Amino acid sequence: MLRTTVIVIVALVALGAAYVAFSWLSFSQSMNREVAGLVAAAKPVGRTVTEDMVAALPPPVQHFMRSAGVIGTTIPSVVRLKQAGRMRSAPTASWMQFEGDQVYTVDPPGFVWRAYFVSRSLPIVFGRDAYSGGNGSILMKALGTVEFADLSGDELGAAGLMRYLNEMMWFPAAYLGPNVSWRAIDDNSAEVSIIDSGLTATATLFFDDAGRITNFRAQRFNTDSRTIETWETPISGYSEFNRLMLPSGGQAIWKLASGDFSYIELDVVELTYE
Repeated sequence: MLRTTVIVIVALVALGAAYVAFSWLSFSQSMNREVAGLVAAAKPVGRTVTEDMVAALPPPVQHFMRSAGVIGTTIPSVVRLKQAGRMRSAPTASWMQFEGDQVYTVDPPGFVWRAYFVSRSLPIVFGRDAYSGGNGSILMKALGTVEFADLSGDELGAAGLMRYLNEMMWFPAAYLGPNVSWRAIDDNSAEVSIIDSGLTATATLFFDDAGRITNFRAQRFNTDSRTIETWETPISGYSEFNRLMLPSGGQAIWKLASGDFSYIELDVVELTYE
């Protein structure tokens, strides 16, 4: 009897493990197809950034583009990056480590971000944030099976485009696209806007005297409070990627009435252009 019970338990555990593995594989393949579809829809850009193109920008943006080394480079069509960091769901929640990868397209604007908690080799929780064609969505699953977040809708589209605008600092040649406009503010800040699929995202970029971006501030939809909140992403470090000096570390903060809520801290570990 005991032997039979042990065999049954072992069999159930094996079946459960097989189910989780199959679910995770299926979910991962679905995300791979989403990334492939995003890349397949990308149009080649290929324009080389010239001094004349940069000279039309507000002074602090010109300084950034020159100091970063953007002049003479080609505007990419596809951007890929890898990152590592930690996230939390509330000011009192524990931090959770993650590893992530993200793919962007420049024309049309779009991205798919995939995060593995605690790591790619041990993906207990999988997160996906995506934007394309005016549509945004967030999906979170545990062990590739248990879904505990599945968000979409008009607010997510606007929030997704704002995230895209924020992260263009990792491929700044795209700041010169026909869908991007600038407004000068002062010697250390400028307003930037991007238009896509009937949506517009507008934010303020801040720069130091060396021409480096120090912060990004905007009004963005908060999926937790379901309201528009002030959102900032202060930069904590710079590194060289593709011969460009670009932001490599930072955090994202909701400026709430109860105080600042920093919910993600990350470092970019790899960045490539296509």
